[in-house]
Amino acid sequence: MALALQVKKFINSEHTGEYASIELPGFADKSGAKVPEEARIHYLEAGIGEPLLLIHSACQSLYTWRNVFNALSEHYRVIAPDLLGHGYSSRPHQFDYTIAEHSDSIRMFMDAKGIVSAHIAGFSFGALYALDFAIKHPERTGRLVLSSPGGITPEMPLALRMLQSALFGGLASKLFNRRTVERALSECFFDLTNINAEILENVYSTIADSHSRRAIQLSAINFDELTVHKELRTIENEALLLWGSEDKWHAPEGSEFYHAAMQNAHFSVIRNAGHLMHEEKGQRFVEAILEFIPAPVEL
Repeated sequence: MALALQVKKFINSEHTGEYASIELPGFADKSGAKVPEEARIHYLEAGIGEPLLLIHSACQSLYTWRNVFNALSEHYRVIAPDLLGHGYSSRPHQFDYTIAEHSDSIRMFMDAKGIVSAHIAGFSFGALYALDFAIKHPERTGRLVLSSPGGITPEMPLALRMLQSALFGGLASKLFNRRTVERALSECFFDLTNINAEILENVYSTIADSHSRRAIQLSAINFDELTVHKELRTIENEALLLWGSEDKWHAPEGSEFYHAAMQNAHFSVIRNAGHLMHEEKGQRFVEAILEFIPAPVEL
């Protein structure tokens, strides 16, 4: 399929897009009663047709979808939220950033938006949040696009691996500076010319404060993907596993586990792309989704 991506300036800031309010159940107080906490989820939305949610990974924001958002919105109703603790969404105090809590926040976001069901594309950590959602809410899940699913691996920089340590995670988050982000990005792209000052600034600006770093640290510490892996066989939804051929963090061979564990999984490799395949090879990424979810598709 030949596809020409429409080039538009992608602007992501606290003043662009919209906000949806949700109510978190909260933690129990001294009396044992739970005190709800209101949170706001920032998101961008465009297009008409079948809803397609784009779920980013930890230590990211919806900015990661900048190279595919506009093209996808020509075929679907595309909604890209900033996960709680990320981007321009709230940093709630009563939230542990577990996989289950992230997926439940997706459900609450859909409720707030009046979205009955949606296709979901999730990247890295976000793919596991999407899988957990599909396990718990199959009737609200269309097709799944799982891009390099998984969490922190031994191949990642030490600063990232340390985030999962209850002992050193706090220190690692404090040492997470621009140089750390630049090094991480250099390992996520096959073609390093994709990295520039604008991208570095957009990535770093939403993780520079202490509340954001706490969210990243807890997302890493509480990323228990084994609980999701145990339930993969129950997912009946059609799923597309997408991998960059040059992914240094999640090797393409990792797809074999998901392909074998899931009932209806398909696998595709995007050539000459690293971990951030949707940023590096946006056109091919969009083509893969269009081939997998022909628009329009009735859920």
